[in-house]
Amino acid sequence: MDLANSQFFSLLRTRLDQLSERQRLISENIANASTPGYRPRDLDTSGFERALAAHAGAGAGPAMMRTNAMHMTPGGSPTPASVVTRDDSETTIDGNAVVLEDQMARAAETRMQFETGIALYQKGLELVRLAARAPGR
Repeated sequence: MDLANSQFFSLLRTRLDQLSERQRLISENIANASTPGYRPRDLDTSGFERALAAHAGAGAGPAMMRTNAMHMTPGGSPTPASVVTRDDSETTIDGNAVVLEDQMARAAETRMQFETGIALYQKGLELVRLAARAPGR
C-alpha cells in the first residue's frame, strides 16, 4: 500500500495546491490594484468543499455515486478548482474592482488555511511513523 497516495494525503495535497493557486491569484489582484478595468479573480473551491463533505460523511451515509462526468470518482481526488472573476465590494471610476483590504483579508485567510493543511499533513506523517515503529520503542 502506497501511503503517499492514500485518500488523506491526496486530499491534503489537492487542498494545498488549491490554496497555493488562490494565493497566486490574490497576489495578482494586489499587483493590479491600480490597473484600469481590472477585475479581481479568485478560485471557486465549492467543488472541493462538497467533495470533502462527501468524504467526511462517507462512513455514515450512502456510498458516493458518479452521476455526472464532472464529478469526482469515488475514492479519487477532487477536480481542480476553477478560476472565477469576483468583484470586491466597490468599483472605482476607471473600472478597477480591486479593494486592497478585501484582498489582504483573503490572503490572511488563505495563509491560515494553508498552515492548517501543513499541520494536518505533518500530523498524518507522525501517525504513519508511529504505526511503522517496532513495538516497545
